[in-house]
Amino acid sequence: MSKYTSISVVILPQALRQAIGPWSNEALSELKDTSLAYTIGVVELMRQASYIVSANFGHTLVIYIGAALMYLVISLLMSFGLNMLSHKLVIPGYEHP
Repeated sequence: MSKYTSISVVILPQALRQAIGPWSNEALSELKDTSLAYTIGVVELMRQASYIVSANFGHTLVIYIGAALMYLVISLLMSFGLNMLSHKLVIPGYEHP
């Protein structure tokens, strides 16, 4: 077996199976950390919600609930997608955590 074949057939699938758990944690952490970018002036979801609140002079709770629901949907989709990938790459006969 050549070096590239052994990497693509043996090493990479094993590494991918082991990396999915930490990837899902890191993906959700990065999503949550984008709201911290608000403090340094990056326009993101919470900053945009703040702009909408200031432009409409009210409906603050409704707008922030909408932003929270967007965060919830995005995080659920990321978790679901990585969970599906984890189940797809399970090894038959090997106990899945």
